[in-house]
Amino acid sequence: MRAPPPVEFTSALARAWRAALSLLVGASVAVPLAWVLPYVAAHAGGTRPDALLDALGSPVVQAAIALWGGAMVVAAFWLARRRSAAGGRTLRWDGQDWVLAGDVHGRPDQRGGAALMLDLGPWMLVRFLPHAGIGSATWLPLTAGLDPARWAALRGALWNWRGNPGDARS
Repeated sequence: MRAPPPVEFTSALARAWRAALSLLVGASVAVPLAWVLPYVAAHAGGTRPDALLDALGSPVVQAAIALWGGAMVVAAFWLARRRSAAGGRTLRWDGQDWVLAGDVHGRPDQRGGAALMLDLGPWMLVRFLPHAGIGSATWLPLTAGLDPARWAALRGALWNWRGNPGDARS
């Protein structure tokens, strides 16, 4: 079996991917609140009226709590994005192994295996696992729009090479 030709591709979170993640996390916070608050307000009947639980039954208060939770999530994403403003990681197939290039935070190059977890045509999600258990898995969202010239070679390498580390045959 011949190994696919070497290819290098940089992963960077596209604007649409960041927006989708923000919406997903915001919905993850807002939906449980929207379900739980009316339940608590309806089932909190006791011998004395509770002003706090009555306030939680109000749609305005529920919307305010959901907006607050969403704002906290957006702030967390903004801080995380600002912290990792260095950009994406570079995934490289050298003909024998997958290599995740080091970054500006001082992480060294890592050899390992890349597994295609989701392929939607112009977008892929790849999991990189370093060899010998050094470090943890790195998830790389890859978008064709970032480098259309190398996209086909990268997809070919991810789809066609299923060997063990370092056993590529030319």
